Amino acid sequence: MSEKLLEMLNDQMNFELQSAYEYKAMQIYADDEEFEGFAHWFGQQVREEIEHAEKMTKFLQEVGFKPVYKAMEAPNEEFEDLLDVTKKALDHEKEVTRRIHEIAKAAREAGDERVISFIQSFVDEQVEEEDTFGKLVTRLKRINGNYGGLYILDGQLAHRG
Repeated sequence: MSEKLLEMLNDQMNFELQSAYEYKAMQIYADDEEFEGFAHWFGQQVREEIEHAEKMTKFLQEVGFKPVYKAMEAPNEEFEDLLDVTKKALDHEKEVTRRIHEIAKAAREAGDERVISFIQSFVDEQVEEEDTFGKLVTRLKRINGNYGGLYILDGQLAHRG
């Protein structure tokens, strides 16, 4: 594996953990606002991001490289409302997508079939993530702060398995 790809994968592994940190702050915000369904939903995101980092850790080890962990930044904890939280989550997922696509492009350029194969599941995952967050933003815009609509949506999000 090229040094460039190794560095990119290590950076992404760390960014996945940073993502978990960001979603944890969002979960706490939703919980503080007493939206248990949103809190549950963001908690599921936390777990997914940790799983992604673990997959990257395992992949690096399987192909003979040592994962390198870095210090994380404090997460954003300033949110106006649930729409703001969700817009920030969507923006974050778009950044994840950008990074994953850069890794995929670099792997193709390097002709590293191991990384091409590995990163494809993350490319596919990001399509789903952006779609899910985009739909959630749309629903929150339509609800327009109406508590009845917020609590219905909150109840729906509580059932995410």
